[in-house]
Amino acid sequence: MEKLSFEKLPHYFFSANRQFEENECHMDRIYELSVLLLMRKGVLRFTENGVPVEVSAGEYYIQQAGMYQQGAVPSDSPNYYFIHFRGYFSKAGALPIRGKFNIDVIQPIISEIEMLGDAAEKLEYERLFYKLLSALKTNVNTTTVAETLRTYILEHYTENLTLDNFAKFSLLSKNQTINVFKDTYGMTPHKFLVEFRLKKAGELILATDYPISEICFAVGFTEYSGFYKAFAKKYGSSPQDYRNRHSAGALPEDIYFNP
Repeated sequence: MEKLSFEKLPHYFFSANRQFEENECHMDRIYELSVLLLMRKGVLRFTENGVPVEVSAGEYYIQQAGMYQQGAVPSDSPNYYFIHFRGYFSKAGALPIRGKFNIDVIQPIISEIEMLGDAAEKLEYERLFYKLLSALKTNVNTTTVAETLRTYILEHYTENLTLDNFAKFSLLSKNQTINVFKDTYGMTPHKFLVEFRLKKAGELILATDYPISEICFAVGFTEYSGFYKAFAKKYGSSPQDYRNRHSAGALPEDIYFNP
């Protein structure tokens, strides 16, 4: 199941309170933005692409953009706060589509958003939106083995990591480690490691004047020829040609690393 990703930051558009009348139904629509629902009271009922959904008091739910929502049956007088936003979703995302929230933590943030007013800068809305999302993520606390291993790789990518390291860290067999990680990220831990090292190498090549051989070893590669071949395959040119073609202030096109 996909989750809301923070690799590319979501962007706030609009928010408000909503109170349904007795026996009122959810509207039928396909909406271009995603909507975060924070249910205070009652039960909201609708379908998404034909799949029934019920969101009860104390739960949040994210309606993803582009899905056909239909109010097939009446809701139970729900009262909720909603936020329209543009987001990015993937299996490797950070926040599940639905979960529970602590109203004592979330309501003060909602109140801060409501107090901003129409004259507030978009940046202030974004700041409080991220504060709210962070609070939801902290409350959910659903870090998986694959996510933990990914964090381990990102923190230790300059070291000589092997499948033995990954299996020891995940407390699984080698095959289980590969399968669990691949199921979430679509590639093996080793492939993920190489891709991230190449990304960091590309950044250093453009942002510094360090010798490319130094960059190769600084990002964790143990021999230059393997780095050269992998870099050329990924970026379509040698490391030196890549540096020559781009301005010193540029960053690689895939700066948002979200495999």
